[in-house]
Amino acid sequence: MKRICSLLLLCLLGAGALTLLAAAADNPAQPDTKNLIGEPRKLDTKYPAPFNVNLKEWFAAHPVPEGQKLRADVMFQTPRVVVVTITNKGQLFDLHYHTVQDEVVFLLKGKCKEYVDGKWIPFEAGQIHYNPRGVIHGTQCYGEAQELHFFTPPADDRVFLKDGKTQAKAGDVVGDWKLIDTQYLTNTVIPLDQWYAAHPIQAGKTMQIDAAMGTMRNQMMIAQKPALAPHHHGSADEMIYVYKGVGEMYMNGKWVKIEAGTLHMCPRGFIHGIRPAGEEFKIFAVFTPPQANGSDRIFVAEK
Repeated sequence: MKRICSLLLLCLLGAGALTLLAAAADNPAQPDTKNLIGEPRKLDTKYPAPFNVNLKEWFAAHPVPEGQKLRADVMFQTPRVVVVTITNKGQLFDLHYHTVQDEVVFLLKGKCKEYVDGKWIPFEAGQIHYNPRGVIHGTQCYGEAQELHFFTPPADDRVFLKDGKTQAKAGDVVGDWKLIDTQYLTNTVIPLDQWYAAHPIQAGKTMQIDAAMGTMRNQMMIAQKPALAPHHHGSADEMIYVYKGVGEMYMNGKWVKIEAGTLHMCPRGFIHGIRPAGEEFKIFAVFTPPQANGSDRIFVAEK
């Protein structure tokens, strides 16, 4: 598994550009098994429980080595997704597309440009870049940028335009039309603050949950004040990033505080839940694959 992860990131970043160190999240603390597992037959990863990672602390503990421009670390991996953190100090991600996986990128810090819909556009902290397979994209960062990448599923599948293995060229939007299998014919950037302003909690409601983007490989939801009782997923892994505010996650049989800048990772089969713990609680979630039948939540009694 570690060899697969290393090959994946080497392909992404190029020889000599990557320092890959063991991720602390690979070995979260062993949990109490009470109220932990919803469906043991669904467990297919090395993780003993859902877990949270404070990304500010994570990036501080995983600096770019002196003399290098970039560092990437695998934070979480299942057969359906690999989550990678990247600190970029000016390394160009040249134009390419994926033949198997979609890529979702969230910029936590810094300023970049993303190749979107055939042209380079500004990409700033608090924005999400959603890129379906087959669509051309690339990244240029200025200064230091911190990024969170979701690749669904894990694959060594990049086709770089400069390698001459494709007829696609700079200015094109799609690298290979045979790979397009969704309604999205291009990639897009979602500024989260604008999204929340355009999708407020409706009168008489206590929360707002919207399906933002999705393919056959993943589903991205954006929510305000989500409140879901303890449950497990029958088909999907779920990753939740807290964008603003404070909430609580049900993990290992108890509710624990979760704050802005924290990523929650829950492999399928494990029990978790979510609720707000203040006036503001804004999150986005990535499910891999999309939840079967629109929702694969199986609710359980809280003990």
